[in-house]
Amino acid sequence: MPYLVVFDSDEWSVAQDALVSSLTTDWPTASVRRRELDEGAQVRDVEWEVRREGEEVEGYTHVDGRCIYLDGAIDLVADFALWYRKLVPKEIEVIFCDDGYSFDVAVDETSTTAELVAAAEE
Repeated sequence: MPYLVVFDSDEWSVAQDALVSSLTTDWPTASVRRRELDEGAQVRDVEWEVRREGEEVEGYTHVDGRCIYLDGAIDLVADFALWYRKLVPKEIEVIFCDDGYSFDVAVDETSTTAELVAAAEE
């Protein structure tokens, strides 16, 4: 099931270079690709895959730098949501949800993997 980690801000976004740098530093086993997008394309300017202890997650970005899409093992997806939260200033609310918006939960500096997994599995 695809999940999103998203925030709404007119003043701030996660720059592609910052995202790629953080991915390669914090997730050293990540396979990261930058893509040149066709005009009008909205997603997948950065794509990545990570494997950890038999789990896998695939991720990609929205070109506006305000959303990542994740598909894979929920524990690893939740860890990515917590990681992404750290890239966004504290005063900006970050939301973790599925692509059908059947749940949504704010992610802050006190959130845990277990809390995000529980929200996704309810």
